[in-house]
Amino acid sequence: MNRINIQDPADRFDLSYVFANNFPSFGQDKNALVEMCQVAREVAPNVHCRTALVHPGEIKEIVSLLKGSQVRPEVVIDFPDGLGGVETKRAQASLAAGTGAVGGDLVVNLHRVQARDKQVLLNEFLAVSQNLKEVKVIAQIPYLWQYDRQAIPWLLDILPEGGIYCLKDWTTRENFLLPENEVLDYSQNTRLRYIEYMANYIASHSLPLILKIAGKVTADNIKSYINAGAVLIGTSYRKAPSLREALL
Repeated sequence: MNRINIQDPADRFDLSYVFANNFPSFGQDKNALVEMCQVAREVAPNVHCRTALVHPGEIKEIVSLLKGSQVRPEVVIDFPDGLGGVETKRAQASLAAGTGAVGGDLVVNLHRVQARDKQVLLNEFLAVSQNLKEVKVIAQIPYLWQYDRQAIPWLLDILPEGGIYCLKDWTTRENFLLPENEVLDYSQNTRLRYIEYMANYIASHSLPLILKIAGKVTADNIKSYINAGAVLIGTSYRKAPSLREALL
């Protein structure tokens, strides 16, 4: 279900200044948030990217920088591993909403997914969706596709019940559940296969969900991901102009 009105390629873009592993040292990139907001607001004449996405500690600044624009200030929740529990997720969502965030990307607790613990996951989803208007869930789909494929339709089925409208894959952090000496398959072909699989499942089961793909999106492959079923594109703000140009 496509819940967004795409009139320009930039309507698909969730720009981010978010780090799962090595966060830049203080002062290393002090103008990055300002630059991201400028790109989000002015990626092309009269065009605005959909979202600027940051860590909870930066949401106040991003709200101020985006004031007066159509760009959505959003925040990542319980990032990067999703293990903080209900109260962590609720506190971060409530704080972000109070500061002006309109949505967020919530990291799913993969332990609970593997255990098929529906109630705990629903409690965590609702703790966020009851505070923020629109919520996406981040799940390391490459891991589930490789080791627990049946978890994917199970998760898709319960997301709407928790107030979630979008599922996002993830390629920027090695999973803590990964067996020793094994690596995840992040190849483009694999990602296209699971995006297409999820899009077909969503359509055949009439689920009110859309898909977001993030990481390793380039001007050469962005059309392939959209054709496979991705609606939203998560990308660094520096790549947004070239990705938009590739889609025009």
